[in-house]
Amino acid sequence: MLLPALLAASGFARAAPIPVIAAESTYGAIAQAVGGPYVSVDSILRSPDVDPHTFEATPATARAVARARIVLLNGLGYDEWMRKLLAAAPSPRREVVVAAEVGRAWVMADGNPHVFYDTRVADAVAARVATLLQRDDPAHAAEFARNLIAFRAALAAVDARVAQLRRAHPGLKVAATEPVFAYMLRALGWTSSGQRFQLDVMNGTEPPPAVVARFEDELRARRVALLIYNRQVSEAVTQRMREVAGRAAIARVGIDEIAPPGVGYAAWLQRSLDAVEAALHSVALR
Repeated sequence: MLLPALLAASGFARAAPIPVIAAESTYGAIAQAVGGPYVSVDSILRSPDVDPHTFEATPATARAVARARIVLLNGLGYDEWMRKLLAAAPSPRREVVVAAEVGRAWVMADGNPHVFYDTRVADAVAARVATLLQRDDPAHAAEFARNLIAFRAALAAVDARVAQLRRAHPGLKVAATEPVFAYMLRALGWTSSGQRFQLDVMNGTEPPPAVVARFEDELRARRVALLIYNRQVSEAVTQRMREVAGRAAIARVGIDEIAPPGVGYAAWLQRSLDAVEAALHSVALR
C-alpha cells in the first residue's frame, strides 16, 4: 500500500496523460500517433455514420472541451460548433490547433474545408502537436520526436502510393457528389466534374435542375472514370447520381469524412486509396 506514495515521493510516479480533445477522430488519430501513452485523446466526432455538418454539441461535450489542455479542430467553418465551445470556456492554459491554419499554405483557393485529405496539412498538425507536447512534458520529448518521425514515414508511404496512382492514371477525370475528396484528387492530378453540383450539396442547397441534368449527362455519356460520393451524406439527389452512374456502368467509390475509431490517420487514407484502386481495377476489367 505504501508503494504508490513512495514512488511519488521519489519522483518515479508517472504523470497523468495530457488531456487532448479533437473535434474529429481524424485529428484525434494524429494526436494519438504523436503522443502515444502520454496523452489521453477524446474525439468528439468519431463515427463515419455521423454528419459533421449537422452535429450539435451537448453539455457533456462542453465540459470535456473545458478540461482539455490541447484542442484540435479542422477550421474553415467545418466545425464551427467547436469554436463556440472554446469561446464559452476560455482558458489561458489551453492550446488550440486549427488544421486549416497550421496548414494554410495548402488550403485551396476556394476555401474547401476538407483539408484532412492533404498529407501536408496532417504533417503540419502533427508537428504542432509534437511541439506542444514536448513543451508540456519535456521528460518524454525524445519519444514525441520519434513518434513524429514514424508518423511522417507513414505519410511518406501514402504519398508514394499517390504518386504511383498518378503515374498509372495520368489526368484522370472523375465525378464527385461533393468536394470531400478534392485535396486527394489534387494530389493525384485528377480533375473532377460537376463543381457547381458539388458545392450545392456540400452547402445543403438543392442543385438547380439544369445543374443536375448536366451532371447526369456526364455520367450517362461515361465522360468520367469514377463517381466519388460521401458515405456520410445520403440525400435524394446524390442517391440518384449513384443510381445513374450504376446504370452507366461507372464504378462508384464511397469515402468518409471521419476516420473510424481505432484506425490511424495514414491507414485511413490508405483505405480510401484501396477503394479507389479497386474501382479502377473493376473499370479496367469491363
